[in-house]
Amino acid sequence: MRELREGKYTSPSGTEIAFQWDTTSRDTELKTGTYTFPARDGARVQHQGRGAMTFPLTCIFTGEDCMDAADAFEETLWERGVGELQHPVYGTYKVKPTGHIAREDDPVTKSGESRVTITFTETIDDEDAEELSEVAADAIDERHEEFTEAAAEDFAESIASVDTIGEQLAVEASLEAQTQSMTEALQPLAMSDKKTFADWLASANELKDSIKKLYKKGLAAAGKVESTYVKALNIARLTLRLMKLPARLATTLSSKIQGYSALTAVLINQYKNDPFDIKKIKNSYSTAQLAIEGAIASIASGAAISTAEAAVSSTGRPRPAVNASTSGGAGSIGESIGRGQPSGGEGSTSGSGGMNSPSRNTGVSSREEAVETAIKLLTFLENMSAFEDSKIAQDAFVDASSESYMALTELVHQSAQLVMSAAFALPMQRTITLDRDRQVVELCAELYGSPDYLDDFIIQNNFNLNEIELLPMGTKVTYYVQGA
Repeated sequence: MRELREGKYTSPSGTEIAFQWDTTSRDTELKTGTYTFPARDGARVQHQGRGAMTFPLTCIFTGEDCMDAADAFEETLWERGVGELQHPVYGTYKVKPTGHIAREDDPVTKSGESRVTITFTETIDDEDAEELSEVAADAIDERHEEFTEAAAEDFAESIASVDTIGEQLAVEASLEAQTQSMTEALQPLAMSDKKTFADWLASANELKDSIKKLYKKGLAAAGKVESTYVKALNIARLTLRLMKLPARLATTLSSKIQGYSALTAVLINQYKNDPFDIKKIKNSYSTAQLAIEGAIASIASGAAISTAEAAVSSTGRPRPAVNASTSGGAGSIGESIGRGQPSGGEGSTSGSGGMNSPSRNTGVSSREEAVETAIKLLTFLENMSAFEDSKIAQDAFVDASSESYMALTELVHQSAQLVMSAAFALPMQRTITLDRDRQVVELCAELYGSPDYLDDFIIQNNFNLNEIELLPMGTKVTYYVQGA
C-alpha cells in the first residue's frame, strides 16, 4: 500500500505551508499529434512523450486560526516563481499555481474550517530546460534530409512518366517559371554571404540547365543514357538545395520568414490549371508541390536552428542584473508583447534579480518572439495543406505523393517544438514608457545593471541621434528580462 504523506507547499520565497486534504486527482497531458493526408485513409500519430501534470487540490485548514492559516497560504500562491508541492499521494514536484483560487470559510458549523481550492501545474525552470546543442540541430538536419529524398522521389515518379511533347513542354515551362521566382525572391537573402552566394548561383545555373535537358536524351558520365527519372531526381534536389541555402545564413529571422512567405504566395499564385487535360493538371501540381513544400521545409528548419543558436548564445552571455518589477522613476510599463503587464507602479526598475541583455544574434531575441515563430511555422504548414487539398478536390485527381507530405509534417512539427524548447533559454521582452526625460547611458545602466550593453540597447530600440543624446518623456523603450 502506498504511503500517504503530509500535504505541503513551499513557495518561491521558501515559506512552507502544511495542509490537510480529502480526495486527490491528477491530469497528465500527452504530447501527441494526429495528422491526416490527402488521398490516404487513416492518420499518422506522433508521440513525443508527456507534457505537464496538473494537481487540483482542496487544501483544508482547521482550528481557531483556520482563516489566518488560509490567508497565509493564499499569500504564498500569489508569489511569482517556481514552488515545490509535496503531494500527499503522488510525490514531490516543482510547480506553479494556475487557474483560479477558490476560498470557502465555515468557522461555525464545521468547528472552524477553511478550504482553499487551487490547481498546481508541474513546471520546468530555465535550468531544467532541454539543453540546446548541436544534437538538436543535427536532428532537424536529419528530418530535412529525409524530406528532401522523399520529395525528390515523389517528384521524379510523377514527372518521369510524361510522354507527350505538349506535356513535357508544360512541365519545363512550370519548372522554369518557379525557378525564376525562387531566384528573384531568395537572392537578397543569399547575397548576405559571398561564399554561399557563389554556391547558390552555381546551383541556380545548374538547375536551369538541367530543366532544359530534362526530356532530351543524353549520356551520363559513365557513357550510359541517363533516364528521365534520374534527371528529375537531380532537378528536385537542386530545387530544394536552392531553397535551403538562404534559410541557413546569418540573416535576421524576420527577413527570412518574410522572404519565404512572399515566395510561397508567389508559387501558389503561379499554379496553372488546364481544364482540358488532367495529366497537365497533375504535372503542374507536382512541380508546384515540390517548390512550395521545399520553401516551407527550408524556413522551418532554418528558423529552428537559428532559434536554438540564439538560445545557446543567450545562455552563454553574461547576465546583467535587473528586476522585472517596477518601483520608482524610469517609467511605467506601457505594454508587454505576448504577456500581461508586470505588477508594480510607474517608475524605474531596481537593480536586482535576473536579467538578460539584448542579443546580437540573428535568431529570435525573446520568448514571445519564439512562440510567434513557432506559430508561423505551423501556419505555413496549415496553409500549404489547405492549398493542396483544395486543388486535389477542385481538379478531381489523386495525389500519390504522400511520403513527402508526411516527412514535411514531421519536420515542421519537430522544428516548432525545438523553437518552443529554445524559448525557455530566451528572455522576455518588456516595453516601458518614460515618464520623464532620460539619458540613454543612465537608463541602460539602470535597466541592465551596467552600461556595457549600451550598443545593444541602442540598436534594439533604433534610437536616432537626438534620442541618443536625450530620450524625451513618453518614449517607448524595449528591454529584456529573464522572468520566472
